Formats: sequence, structure tokens, C-alpha cells
Amino acid sequence: MQMPESQNLRQQKRGTGAFAWLLGLLMVPFLFIGACFAAPYVLVMRWRQQRREDKLKSLMKSQGRFMGWAEFQRTMWESGGTCIEERFSAKGPVRFWWTQENVYSESPHEIIDWFTMRKGGRFVPFVLWCRERYTRADGGSAIMVETWGVPKKEIYALWAKCRPESQRARWVEVAPPEILPRRAGQ
Repeated sequence: MQMPESQNLRQQKRGTGAFAWLLGLLMVPFLFIGACFAAPYVLVMRWRQQRREDKLKSLMKSQGRFMGWAEFQRTMWESGGTCIEERFSAKGPVRFWWTQENVYSESPHEIIDWFTMRKGGRFVPFVLWCRERYTRADGGSAIMVETWGVPKKEIYALWAKCRPESQRARWVEVAPPEILPRRAGQ
């Protein structure tokens, strides 16, 4: 024997299911319209980012601050130095820079992993110092490295060999200032 309360709940659930189904059906056109706007937006944003990267590469070439991957590898093993990996997000874009200096010993600030660094806070001074000293387009001292066409496997094989305690070749990941959270009043 069923209690009247449980029978009432079943009737409410049936009504809710039909309402949810109807609401879902009404949402389909809105989702379709959203997708129609989102896809071109993503394409335009990628195109703009690629144009910015191409302009920066052209500027670095004109300043003599540009080298290919093979030259970079050879220089890392012969002269040492530090590879600065400027990572905008986990999916990219990623810029690679080389400097003859040991960034770990030169830095007046604490260096931490990229994932933590991108959140801002007390690591902002290192990010700004690194940009000012090494990766700034108009006045930095680091040389941009061309990685187009280089397999990620090859890049990370080199990364695995470069450690902060290494005497010759080092690697540091840096969050660019553009992706740091903005504080009020900035």
C-alpha cells in the first residue's frame, strides 16, 4: 500500500521531467546561435595572436635578436646560459628566449613554477624583472628562439636536461605580464 505523500512526489517528478525536457528543447536554438558566434570569434582571436607573434618575430629579426632551433641547441651546449620559456597558457602560445646569463643567480626575486607564478601575488616582481631585463621587445637582452616545426618531444628532451643546479644549461618558465591578474587601480 502506498502512502499518499509518495504518490504526490511521483506526480511532481513526472511534471518536472517534462518541464526539463521542454526547456532543453527550447535551449537548442540558443546553443546553436552561440556556437555560430563562438567559432568565428575563436578563429579571429587565433589569427590576431598569430599576427602579434609574427610581428614580434620580425622585430626580433630586425634587431638581430633571433636564432633557429639548431643554433639554439648548439649554443646551449657550447656556451651554456638559460632558456626562458614564456608561456601564455597551458595550450600556448609559448615563446622561447635564450640568454647567456644564469637567471637563477642573477634574479633578485624568488623563482617559482609557472603555474603558481601566473596567479600573480608575490611573484609579480620576478615576472616584471624578467620582462624588463630579458624578454622586452625594445631593450631586453635575450634572443628569441624559433621553434616552429620543432617537435614538442625534442623541446622537452632538451628541457629535461636543463636543471637550475646545472653549471651550464638552465631552463626557467615565466608567466608573461599580460596574463597576470590585474589589481584594482592599475
